[in-house]
Amino acid sequence: MERPFVYVNMAATVDGKITSAAREHPRFASAADRRRMDRLRAEADAILVGAGTMRADDPPLHVRDLAMRRHRESLGKPPGLLRVLLTATGRIAGACRFFEDSDGGPRIVATLDDAPLEALAACTGRAEVWRLGRAEVDLRELLRRLRLRGVERLLVEGGGETNWGLLRDDLVDEVHVTVAPALLGGRAAPTLLEGDGWAMGERRRLRLVSVDREGDELFCRYAVIR
Repeated sequence: MERPFVYVNMAATVDGKITSAAREHPRFASAADRRRMDRLRAEADAILVGAGTMRADDPPLHVRDLAMRRHRESLGKPPGLLRVLLTATGRIAGACRFFEDSDGGPRIVATLDDAPLEALAACTGRAEVWRLGRAEVDLRELLRRLRLRGVERLLVEGGGETNWGLLRDDLVDEVHVTVAPALLGGRAAPTLLEGDGWAMGERRRLRLVSVDREGDELFCRYAVIR
């Protein structure tokens, strides 16, 4: 295979929102959701997030749970995941967790050919910079290079624009969705999948692999049908 196995993991309200219209830190996911997230991270070689998610949420990108860290070790994987940040502008806050998490995982910033050097100053000595494309980051080339780097399983943690680009280019194998028992509404509230959208006949089809319930939450795993 010329690219890694790619799986997306996101939590959303029943109406499909990943946060509010005000882009607040999402507070609807539970401890059970965080445990499942840690398992998915433990089994990945690399984790990818978009710059919008990093700016809005600044998520930790390591395996937090001790049992899952031991599970990762049992799989023969290094303690830290390879972290990949997707940014068209190259503008990254130097104090974000992408740089500050200290589990030893290497870092890659994927950006455009013409991203200004001054915008990438935070990366100096802290991350590799891959320039991949002109109008937008070439996701297919990014995945090809990650596979050559030894990445077999790539976990994607959003946001909606990043998910859209990967699904649009048919680069996703599985989608994991935690359905949280909440409603947010709001025309401007981001969803699991943003972008331009497809016509009905172009919609991507999914097959339900499994669904688990803990309390009022549902944990759904879907395979993307080619």
